[in-house]
Amino acid sequence: MKTSITERALLLISKTNLDDLSRAGDTGYVRWQNIKRERARVGAEEIEILGNIYPQYAYWLTTGNIMPESGQTSPEFDELARLEKPQKSGTHD
Repeated sequence: MKTSITERALLLISKTNLDDLSRAGDTGYVRWQNIKRERARVGAEEIEILGNIYPQYAYWLTTGNIMPESGQTSPEFDELARLEKPQKSGTHD
């Protein structure tokens, strides 16, 4: 199921420290807090800031699509790839 741009932005906001978000652009801490709590709508400025913080997710953030061959993924894609990677046991044969 495809998510909305607001849902994708909220996911990235939830993964990021609000202090880091407020330092990354002109949007202040209280506004980020209100967006996170869904008391304010995410705007173009915030989408741009999130794209700058997470350049690997910029295409997904704005379109909902990924292009792994171009390095444009999503948090879900990256998590699945991490889980599928063989774990090193730390032992030598």
